Amino acid sequence: MAHRSQCSSAGDNPLDPNYLPPHYREEYRLAIDALIEEDLESYYRFLQKADVVDFLSSPEIQYIQESVQLPQEISNEQRYLEDSGDGSSDTYWPIHSDLDAPGLDLGWPQMHSFIGPTEITTLVNPPEPNMPSIKEQARRLIKNAQQVIAIVMDMFTDVDILYDILTAAMRNVAVYILLDEQNVHHFVNMLSNCRVNLQGIQFVRVRTVSGITYHCRSGKSFKGQMMDRFLLTDCRAVLSGNYSFMWSFEKIHRCMAHLFLGQLVSTFDEEFRILFAQSEPLI
Repeated sequence: MAHRSQCSSAGDNPLDPNYLPPHYREEYRLAIDALIEEDLESYYRFLQKADVVDFLSSPEIQYIQESVQLPQEISNEQRYLEDSGDGSSDTYWPIHSDLDAPGLDLGWPQMHSFIGPTEITTLVNPPEPNMPSIKEQARRLIKNAQQVIAIVMDMFTDVDILYDILTAAMRNVAVYILLDEQNVHHFVNMLSNCRVNLQGIQFVRVRTVSGITYHCRSGKSFKGQMMDRFLLTDCRAVLSGNYSFMWSFEKIHRCMAHLFLGQLVSTFDEEFRILFAQSEPLI
């Protein structure tokens, strides 16, 4: 049975052949605090003073600066927990929601679909001779789906695949779509351009997922993005790789995807349901 990845370090024994030295450095945390609380010059001054190499790329710095959120109001209980701690920037206290996790209300296949050895087929773009393109394989999986189509995607603007999933929904196939929170407006624009009203489509659910939230000592934070990309159909097949549902990925970008069948599909089933439980409704 396939399982989600676990810690690759075999304990804390440096003599163990599989031991990995810790890569966490408090200096990195403090440098990011300087970037967020002050400015880029303060970030570079801290690096120089602490004799730490610049560990952020220019796109990462820009993303952090553009994504910073101010502290939210916290309860007395959370304030007590923070006051009783050491205040170090490597600790945070997540805010728990009182709302129940969303359910897969359109239905979900049973686990018996995972029976069988894992089979893997590698697809590349541009496609190799006598092999389907990644988009063709995705469309074929959607067309052949009988019970459920589950899509996790960072960017979804491919109108052909949109048409395919709407056609599947008209066949009463349950369609669940999870999109990156920061990029979902591109999907909404596509719906508007195609004059598609999701409210009138019974068998489609679209929700959004963000990345991990990074908390600073001051309470300021910034969120990453959901960069997963996979298509799961009937809990029998998964297409996963670095292919986004966009025209440019079909026509001009080099990319790769793998078609998984068998037991390994259970890993993607688990990941999808975890992401779905953390998702927010499309507004």
